[in-house]
Formats: sequence, C-alpha cells, structure tokens
Amino acid sequence: MTVTLNGTTGDGSPVNLTTSTDGTGFYEFTDLAPGTYTVTFTTPGGSTATTPNEGGDDTLDSDADPVTGAAPPVTLVSGENNPTIDAGFLQVAEIGNYVWEDTNANGVQDGGEPGIGGVPVTLNGTTGTGQTVTETTTTDGNGFYLFSGLQPGTYTITFGTPTGGYVLTSVDQGGDDTNDSDAQPGSQTTVAEVLTSGESNLTYDAGFYLPASLGDYVWSDTDGDGVQDGGEPGIGSVTVTLNGTTGDGSPVNLTTSTDGTGFYEFTDLAPGTYTVTFTTPGGSTATTRTRAAMIH
Repeated sequence: MTVTLNGTTGDGSPVNLTTSTDGTGFYEFTDLAPGTYTVTFTTPGGSTATTPNEGGDDTLDSDADPVTGAAPPVTLVSGENNPTIDAGFLQVAEIGNYVWEDTNANGVQDGGEPGIGGVPVTLNGTTGTGQTVTETTTTDGNGFYLFSGLQPGTYTITFGTPTGGYVLTSVDQGGDDTNDSDAQPGSQTTVAEVLTSGESNLTYDAGFYLPASLGDYVWSDTDGDGVQDGGEPGIGSVTVTLNGTTGDGSPVNLTTSTDGTGFYEFTDLAPGTYTVTFTTPGGSTATTRTRAAMIH
C-alpha cells in the first residue's frame, strides 16, 4: 500500500516522499528534518477507510480521513519519533437474498415455488463503531433483494407482508439455511447477524403462503341416490371435524357445525393434507364416505 509524506521543514523547504507498507502493514519515514508534515494513505482496491479517532488511544486508532486518506498535520521537533500515524481499512459487506411463495407451507424453498416481487425489506443495525444503520429496499420481480456497501457490524432484517393475504411460513425448516425461511413469527425479523469485513451473506430468506379453505354442504338425500337433487334440504347443526397436518408437519384439529341451510367451512388453513369427518344426524345414514383432500 502506498503512503505519501508531504510537508515543510523548519526552514521552509518542501518535502515530498513516498513509501509502501511492508508485508505486515508497517511503514516509516526516517531522517526527517524538524517541520510540519502530513501523511496520506492510498486506499487499497475494494476497501474503504475505517472511522478515525475511535477508542481513545492514539496508538491504536486510525488517523486517515475516510474521504481524502490524509491524517492531520503533525509537527516534529528535533530527535522526535512519532509512531502513531495509522490507517485502518475495511472491505464493505453485503446481506440479503430471497422472498418466495411457499406453496406447500413446509418452510423450504422447493423447486418451482416462485419468488414474490414488491415486498418491502428493512435493514436495521449498528456498525462496529456504534453508528446506527437503517435502510429499506424492495424485492425485485423474482423475489430477490440485497443490502450492499455495509460497514462490518450487527444487523437484523425485517420483511413486510406481501399484498394479497399472505401468511408467514414456518422458520428454520429443512436443515439447510440457504433454503429455509428466517423471518421469526410475529415480528417477521431475522436473528441478529454479525457481518465482518468483506463478507457476503446471502442466506436470509422469507417464505409466505396463501391460506386455504375447505368445506361445503350436508343435506338430506331424500331419494338416497347420493346426489344433491333439487329440493333436497340442507341439514343444520351437524358437527363437522377437520383433522390433518400442515406442510411443515404441524397437526390440525378443528370442529365446526353446519349452519341452518347445511353449509360449513374451515378457513385460514395452511396448505397440507386434511380429512373431514361428519357426525351422522340422529336417525340418519350417510350416503357418501369421508375422503382426504390435499389443499394447495
């Protein structure tokens, strides 16, 4: 890395010297006449200067201006050795990835499940020097998003809910962090992630599904042919039970009753596999069997 010394000796003579840091990052300008000097650091490719004057110890902080790379002028007296002019550099980090429709609600990005565009995503965090960071972006048409140019620090990501009645899917399913959903229930925020210099973390995803519904009708099959013929009345107050398992393996057990016209419905169901069971009204016999239904 190139380091430049510019200044003026005590008798007004200009000084312009250049050196490079050694393999361990050290540099030195020797045999200088007393005078006033400025050290300027050339920023390494792909890096940015860290925050100067942090920590209260001038022997351990960075002195380079983040924009110019120059340290404040220093006046040297006869015989002085000043080994405190330092510069710290970092490579910016990035974090992001994907919002998708989890059509089977298993919490895993299965092949063929589409991304969801237009979803707001917010980054909140604190850099290593304590600076607060808040940024907002939106997923692209394929469901991807990215926060780039970040200082190393600790960050969380919060996902907005897609329009259209979507519900957040289960978190941390499937055992592969690159293909699961990371948004926590309720807050829709990820756990805190510590980003280091130059890190690219593209594992933070969120899955959403559209709730399903299941139901219909209980009627008096007056001619016993198993078909809902015109004029055959619905039967109210029949107990109907839903049992099943959502895509992520969660059990579901719900009960309702038919209304006065014989209709019933189970709503806001996660995609999964369900069985509907009808309690036979007193004095009646069922004309059809229960059957399993796969909801998507």
